[in-house]
Amino acid sequence: MANKRYLIVNADDFGMRESSDRAITELFRQGAITSTTLLSPAAYAAQACEAVGEGHFPVGVHWTLHSEWADAPWEACAGVSTLTDTAGRLLSNCKRASSGDVTRELEAQIAFMEGHGLRPDHADSHGGTLYGINGRLFFVNAFRLCRAHNLPFRFAKSDGFLRRQFDGAVPGVVKGAQRFVAGLARKMGVSILDDFVTNPYPAEKAGGYEALCAYYEAELAKAPAGVTEVFLHPSLPDAEMSARTPEWAKREWEYQFLAEGRLARAAEKEGFELVSWAVFGSAL
Repeated sequence: MANKRYLIVNADDFGMRESSDRAITELFRQGAITSTTLLSPAAYAAQACEAVGEGHFPVGVHWTLHSEWADAPWEACAGVSTLTDTAGRLLSNCKRASSGDVTRELEAQIAFMEGHGLRPDHADSHGGTLYGINGRLFFVNAFRLCRAHNLPFRFAKSDGFLRRQFDGAVPGVVKGAQRFVAGLARKMGVSILDDFVTNPYPAEKAGGYEALCAYYEAELAKAPAGVTEVFLHPSLPDAEMSARTPEWAKREWEYQFLAEGRLARAAEKEGFELVSWAVFGSAL
């Protein structure tokens, strides 16, 4: 395994919107993706669970501790806590949440999926809040639950994702933090990736559709041996969301990139074997 290259193609945010859910379902049927992750608190999560069950799609839990938009908050799975307002809706920032409430919410999001007949095959972090980027050590909570549920977690053994995020100029303290988190995962017996790839630029800086495609194609060419995940946020056109945020255009580009088979062709050219977390998660 160490001398080969495996690629997980994951579509994030299943359950966020009908437009993105339809996109993800279509991409599974086309064979363009090998995995998805479900946002248990999101508005369309129950319908997304039904689609996963009907299609037998490989699915992970997309742990989230905050609402994507403050004016359209999501309902927490664990009820009222330091993560929520008084009505039990997730706040847009989780920096002040108690560690105990974080663990209860993460556990409740798995329970939501299990209550709909689904068994997540991995876990990851919506918005990066479990990576420590908010100054809180919530990755410890995540790793404890991953160990308890035997789930691999989206984090990388290498610092390639940081070099992409920081355009090559990674601060020393950030490098040290990455090594610490990866080392803790190893110590706690939580499987993580060799590398993961996503386009780090906002829509206005991504350069348009062709530039986005070229970015992913170039990064796949540089991926190391072992297991790499590329994760995207594909969606069909959505007039309401396009009016809300210019970032939605990037989701539509990513859908087009996958639907046209460009990522699949790039992966084939580079000699990747496409896999899912369900197949290789325990062997990472």
